Amino acid sequence: MKLNTSALLTLNVFVFLFVNFGFAQFGFIYNDSIQVKKGGNTLAFPWAGGLNHAQFSTIDVNFDGLEDLFIFDRSANQIRVFKTVENNGVKSYSYLYNSRDLFPDDIRYRATMVDYNADGKKDIFTYGIGGVKVYRNTGDATNGLQWTLETERLKSIYSNGTFSNLYVSSIDIPAFTDIDEDGDIDVLTFHIGGQQVEYHKNTSMENYGIPDSLEFELTDACYGKFIESDTDNNIQLDSNVGPCDHSNFSGIQNGVRHAGSSLLSIDLNNDNAMDLILGDVSHYNLTALTNGALPGDTALMISQDANFPSNTTPVNLPIFPAPYYVDLNHDGIKDLVIGTNASGGSENTESVWYYQNLGTNENPNFSFVKMNFLQDQMIENGKGSIPVLVDLNNDGMKDLLVGSNFRYLDPSDKISKIQYYQNTGTANKPEFTFISDDWMSLSNAGYGLRMHPAFGDLYGDGINEMILGTANGSLHLYTKSGNGPEDFVLQQVNMTDNLSQPIQVGAFASPQLFDLNDDGLLDLIIGEKSAGLKYYKNIGTLTLPSFELITDDLGSIDMGEAFSPDNYSVPAFIRHDDTTHLFIGNRKGSIYYYGDIDDNLADGEAFTLYSDNYSYINTGAYSAPFIDEIRSDGRYEMFVGTDLGGISAYIAGISSDLILTINEIEQIEKQINIYPNPSNTGHFTIDLGEIEEELIVMVYDNLGQLVKKSNQLWSTSHLDLSNAAKGVYTLVFKNSSQFVSTKKVVIQ
Repeated sequence: MKLNTSALLTLNVFVFLFVNFGFAQFGFIYNDSIQVKKGGNTLAFPWAGGLNHAQFSTIDVNFDGLEDLFIFDRSANQIRVFKTVENNGVKSYSYLYNSRDLFPDDIRYRATMVDYNADGKKDIFTYGIGGVKVYRNTGDATNGLQWTLETERLKSIYSNGTFSNLYVSSIDIPAFTDIDEDGDIDVLTFHIGGQQVEYHKNTSMENYGIPDSLEFELTDACYGKFIESDTDNNIQLDSNVGPCDHSNFSGIQNGVRHAGSSLLSIDLNNDNAMDLILGDVSHYNLTALTNGALPGDTALMISQDANFPSNTTPVNLPIFPAPYYVDLNHDGIKDLVIGTNASGGSENTESVWYYQNLGTNENPNFSFVKMNFLQDQMIENGKGSIPVLVDLNNDGMKDLLVGSNFRYLDPSDKISKIQYYQNTGTANKPEFTFISDDWMSLSNAGYGLRMHPAFGDLYGDGINEMILGTANGSLHLYTKSGNGPEDFVLQQVNMTDNLSQPIQVGAFASPQLFDLNDDGLLDLIIGEKSAGLKYYKNIGTLTLPSFELITDDLGSIDMGEAFSPDNYSVPAFIRHDDTTHLFIGNRKGSIYYYGDIDDNLADGEAFTLYSDNYSYINTGAYSAPFIDEIRSDGRYEMFVGTDLGGISAYIAGISSDLILTINEIEQIEKQINIYPNPSNTGHFTIDLGEIEEELIVMVYDNLGQLVKKSNQLWSTSHLDLSNAAKGVYTLVFKNSSQFVSTKKVVIQ
């Protein structure tokens, strides 16, 4: 293992694809064991992190012959994979944590899986500058998913003979499908002017007799002979405007730059002619166009359904709905799923409409099922969720509040609500049950967006007060008035300090009450949009707090970048073994981890940054960590709010003892030797050299699933993987308190 000490001493031990263990005092690992209930049902994927503006396709991520659900979310270019698993003949989904690691890191704006070369492995079609970038799937069951850049941008021969970039707007969803049924993948996309669809034919079969090339020519500049209005989404059929008049079209067009559209090419009536379903950037509906052409003839759209599907509940999804045709319920028949495609400006809590196909793939019959496919199985609160744990009902167990940056209301309005999940479990086994979508009805209190509560006993009476941070940077103090979970009353509309000055940050106040100087009094630390943490020392008493501003740049923390200086910092201080630690969320979606905090609290003093990517946790954007102990075993748990409005949950290792130093880990790493490697039999010898402590080894396959665990390794030991399939496996070595090394082995 090579340690990158130049990267701020950040060490992340990565277990191949999914299992990530962080180099820090607590070794948090992803944990989805806490059940969450809503409406009498147990959520299937409560800690999957939410969805906002999802795009759907399928791919076999582990080459087991089962198509898995691939979701690309336009919000911060995020990826979710739900693996298809089969038990006793019944198929279901299983969420794969950190599946972003399986795919290239430059996927932007859109992504769909298409097997363009007919090798049985789906490839990635994503955004390339001004068009379409393609990655070819070169993986296999032994090595897992592997990607080779096939082309930075698709090109096409246009009507005037020029060979140039096949233009697709960054906001558009084009169609990649075999239009002429010759075996290769063609492209349908709106022209840059936005009124008509272009058909770019793939000539691979004509040129080479096999579909392994991506060579296109513009065959029809007005596919279907229709135009979309340049002011709305009305469709004019049988148009003779511009390129739709095939008799005199010159191939040269001018027009207003296209605003945004989505395309799905599908045979809706089993006549072997590809119909279209269209979505538009400024509208809520889908329009279906019926292709009346005979097979092999030039496409001609002859009728339209502007409230598709009109046989059931039509799509009414604000705004910019985009349709996808995939099998969602494992019955072998493709269903219709619609997501929103305007990042940050469209519906984000019930934004995945699901229509089951009661017909066949050739002759579909769509029936509306729900507005929140998968979202109804997650904690979901719009965009930028903020988790907070506190005992609201005085039962001794900490409940869960979930705030957020905002929820979509309409094109001109947004709202912020705090959800309340009561802890209905036990001291050993927490469980959260959804109680309220708008705790204390705070959405009506006039605080605007992004409300962030913090709790602590400020008056020494054993009762928690609440400080509510808001988007305008102000803080509001509430006191408890009863034993109910919503029994809080506003005491200070705007909190003030010891000099009667408003306690205020520039914007998006994220407060934490924590005894930072370890004097027995809760201090106030506030994160905000811009760089810097504000620190107010409590100079009052146990029964009467008084906050004095010490510094507005606590620890000299800045998580911004030159092109994006905003921080949106969310601090989570904890004290363990008399040492203070800081985990802090940010605009980038990672977790920064700082040490050397004690005795460095004065203005101008700096904390030490140990990791800018702690435990390889990344929420895409707007990470918001909260750390607490909620089980009787005293283990720390971390709940991280995500950009997509959900929560990811993590738990510390069995021990929270201090870690080894980097040098000590290097010495262990150098002495571990495994042979033969590769092995033809699955038998390996592990030589620990002169390591003078007992180690445990855990073996994971290429999906991060535990294959074997061996305890009490000393000196030279034997590892038997003879029953495992051929492939690459990752060995994780651990001592009594932390992870110390990873090694890869191959069974041939």
